Amino acid sequence: MIQSRVKNWLSLLLLSAVLVAGSVSVPFQPVKVHAEGLQATGADEFSYMAAPGVKHTSITLDEPDSRQAIQVMEVDPKSPHIQVQAVSSRMEVSRGETVGYMIREQEAMGHRVVGGVNGDFFSSVGVPSGLQISNGELISSPGSIKALMYILADGSVHIEENVTMTAVVRTGSGMALDIDMVNRSRVPSHNDRAFLFTSRFGDSTRTPAGGVEVVLGVEEEQLVAGQPVKAVVQSIGDRADTLIGEGQYVLSATGTKADWVRNTLAAGDNIEISVSFDKGINEAQEVISGNSTLGRILLKNGEIPAQITDPGEAVNLDRHPRTMLGVTAEGKLIIVVADGRMPGYADGMTFEEEAGYLQSLGAVNAINIDGGGSSTYYVRQPGDAAASLLNVPSDGSERPVGNALIVVSTAETEQLDGLVLSPNRQVQVAPGSQVSFEAKGIDRNYNPVAVSAKDLKWVVNGGIGKVDDNGVFTAGTKERSGQIKVHTKGGIQQTVDVTVTNGIARIALSHDAFVAEPGSVQALSLKAYDAEGREIQLSANQASWTLDGAIGSISPDGVFTAGSGDAQGTITTVYGDHSATAEVHVGPSPVIEPFEDLDGITASEVRTVPGSVALSLVTEPNMVKFGQSSGKLIYDLTGTSGTSAAYVNLLNAAGQPGRIIEGRPKRIGLWVYGDGNMHQLRLGVTDGSGANKLWNFTSIGGTNWTGEWRYVSLDVPQDTLFPITVRNIAMEEKNVNNKQAGVLYYDQLTAEYGEE
Repeated sequence: MIQSRVKNWLSLLLLSAVLVAGSVSVPFQPVKVHAEGLQATGADEFSYMAAPGVKHTSITLDEPDSRQAIQVMEVDPKSPHIQVQAVSSRMEVSRGETVGYMIREQEAMGHRVVGGVNGDFFSSVGVPSGLQISNGELISSPGSIKALMYILADGSVHIEENVTMTAVVRTGSGMALDIDMVNRSRVPSHNDRAFLFTSRFGDSTRTPAGGVEVVLGVEEEQLVAGQPVKAVVQSIGDRADTLIGEGQYVLSATGTKADWVRNTLAAGDNIEISVSFDKGINEAQEVISGNSTLGRILLKNGEIPAQITDPGEAVNLDRHPRTMLGVTAEGKLIIVVADGRMPGYADGMTFEEEAGYLQSLGAVNAINIDGGGSSTYYVRQPGDAAASLLNVPSDGSERPVGNALIVVSTAETEQLDGLVLSPNRQVQVAPGSQVSFEAKGIDRNYNPVAVSAKDLKWVVNGGIGKVDDNGVFTAGTKERSGQIKVHTKGGIQQTVDVTVTNGIARIALSHDAFVAEPGSVQALSLKAYDAEGREIQLSANQASWTLDGAIGSISPDGVFTAGSGDAQGTITTVYGDHSATAEVHVGPSPVIEPFEDLDGITASEVRTVPGSVALSLVTEPNMVKFGQSSGKLIYDLTGTSGTSAAYVNLLNAAGQPGRIIEGRPKRIGLWVYGDGNMHQLRLGVTDGSGANKLWNFTSIGGTNWTGEWRYVSLDVPQDTLFPITVRNIAMEEKNVNNKQAGVLYYDQLTAEYGEE
């Protein structure tokens, strides 16, 4: 039990490492929840204001049978400076993108984003599964929507379920055709269906053969629910993937509905398109859905629906990372992300636990939206201009998603009103060790305000040590408690509690095993923890350092310089009665494949156009990330079925498949120049037991960028048996509606050792 508690505290410390300057520590109060929800036996909670009307809280709960790491954003959408918006990349549904990328897009447009989370469930090509309305414009919708949240022009937030779309094309003579979906992917199995496409779907309809498509000229490109659009038929043809030009819609139909189009419409005809929704959704300014079998109403008028608590539904018993939206009786929007699938850090929630937890926060109506590896939470940290990722996505990195819900502040930057400190919570430090404090300025709207270091005065209270003009604190030799205080000449101040303690229960090195290139320099750092697993700041120069083996040299402050030859050994550090050791291999570069020649790499294919997959080297500067060349992989998946794949195979020195990787890498990464075709990148490996594994560089649909290099990486699973052998880099596609030809460029497949 004690070991479990220590592990939980260590996990909390990992979370604390990404938490922010200036947050306010909240005294512990057990969280009271619904009888069938979470029953917390311990909690760590702290909050801060991210913007006027936006409060962020990070919470860690230890319960009898699970551990939760939760991020909560409480938003007052009626605050005069706050806007809650449903967004997608480029405000289209043409591809998936990460929440962080969508936030950066909004920031580039001049919007001050203070927070954001992932949105609806989505298809493999990034199209949201449900209804999205952004700034009053209909972006995408199926015929029915299971659960959604919507915001009206007055800022009021509502939850609704089982919403129906009614969409019609009507001729001048009154003949009508029902539209089934708006800006949704049409696939070969869609028979007797009609789809409407606007420019929000992208440059073209991306439809397969087997239908008729009508190009419509419209005066108003924005499609608004409840507002009919007049259009003129420009052309009709049996075709696929029709371009959507400026001032155009495209009507695409199959089966009997295609026959209706052929028999009824002609070039030059005037028609009217109307799209509307029941249950008052036509008046919505913003809509985000949870449209999937896992999209659930979690709370309705304060009660948990019976479907959520039914033990006969196996899915109700599963714990996963979750993203959920709730509305309080006062009209506040509650946005919650609970991490999961990470034993010792976060286990995730069941539907019933979600509902109970939202009840504890005061929500009366709530929905579950996309979760799992999609669950992503951004918030602006005090003193920062941009929002930062605060949760830990279960994939190890952000997953590209269909859309997102963001919170924007329109409050202008004003004069300095306060200071925030980092570290900001109670700090423990070992005698003689140092802690660097940083002060940032904020205005009354929580916007960052630049503060000059020369305008700050640092003070130590309580005889705990000394602090210099740059905020670097050096602890004294006696165990005491006190404060670090910083203030401006104008009297604005901030403090943080500091305890000098020698109550260290264990120490750990920043790297427990790593590979170092000959002659390289690596600064090692120490982490120390008390008996409860809470971190104690310990400077490297307070410990002693020794080497075993001809691996190089190490300085008194833990800076390791690797020797010139291949060698293996250990580094050991000792502080008091505690020690920690790292295994070191001085040797070859951690680059697994530099793509500087074709020796040891080949290409192969499965279910592609025969002979279409080829690997070559290119030397054009824009197509090379490192060195003199990169690997160019061309492929063609068109017309294929099943799972298609294009492989880059790695061979060993004897020309046999598979390349053994030195040591115990923590991560493996690859630079990729994307083609935007939204396929999946995976790494084929064989572990130390001889078992073949596939690890994901990206999620399904993950290669969603084009025109730039991106670094994709994966965390090596903690239970991996070493050594590992890398067999191939696999580009895969299962979706029959996303089988295209394309080209990817690869550079510098790399093994990463030690901690970040």
